Amino acid sequence: MTAGERCGVLGVGALGSAIAARLAAVGVEVAAYDVDADRVAALAELGVDAADSPGGLADRSDIVLVVLPDTPEIETALGGETGLEAGLRDGAALLVVSTVKPSTAQDLARRLGPRGVDILDTPVSGGPVAARAGALAIMAGGSDAAYARCLPLLETLGRPVHVGPIGHGEIAKLANNLMGSVIALGIAEGLALAAKAGADLDKVREAIAAGSGASWILNDWLPRTVLAGRTDADFAVDLMVKDMDVLEAYARELGVPLRAGELARETFTGLRDTGHGAQDFSVLVAMSAAEAGAPLPIDVEPR
Repeated sequence: MTAGERCGVLGVGALGSAIAARLAAVGVEVAAYDVDADRVAALAELGVDAADSPGGLADRSDIVLVVLPDTPEIETALGGETGLEAGLRDGAALLVVSTVKPSTAQDLARRLGPRGVDILDTPVSGGPVAARAGALAIMAGGSDAAYARCLPLLETLGRPVHVGPIGHGEIAKLANNLMGSVIALGIAEGLALAAKAGADLDKVREAIAAGSGASWILNDWLPRTVLAGRTDADFAVDLMVKDMDVLEAYARELGVPLRAGELARETFTGLRDTGHGAQDFSVLVAMSAAEAGAPLPIDVEPR
């Protein structure tokens, strides 16, 4: 990224809006588009301009960050006279921030690469709070040249690691989410055990933070979500299930058994199917404690 390059953010849900806000805050010229125009309008006071279509966003951007939920939404945004592909200028860069199957990024590279468009898959971990602080974990796949070009931008958003060729960022992110989802199950059951035994959960968490049961989810995520009385979504159960479905399909394609992963997928799917899809995935901790007969002092009923 050179001085004066303009960025576009396609999709400004919780994560996309935080990324757009971060870019604007550090002085990057940034525009955004979302099918929900109100989401874009809410960013205006932060200095984020509104585009009228995916193509219009691409036409005014040197680098476009795609922060859409899944492959079908990306395909929809690409097509048509006002689609991203029509507006994307030769020589632009396209960063797939979405967590999708690796073949999605690879197909985009084959489709747009001949036009000189640099494609990177750059899924992230850390959620909106880390995005606003420029502290995302970024797993990048793509050519050395494309990565070098976009590295200054990626470093503005967090800590990037160039994992390998196109698609390998998504492979790393799927592995990350597999590990995180399984860890979340263990945390939920461990804290439910402590709660039922009458222990102080804050002290238990503090003690474990220096032990073998420590994790970023336990140390960082839970204290600002469910243990702080919040179940509004930084990372919704719906998104966890979507990612686990992508992971399960990819693992099946590779012939990799997912014993713990399948249990995690079933658990979060059950949460979604009982009405908790819009809540943060940390609601699992409260639900596990309630099932143990030691409910946390938080309302976990879906709204």
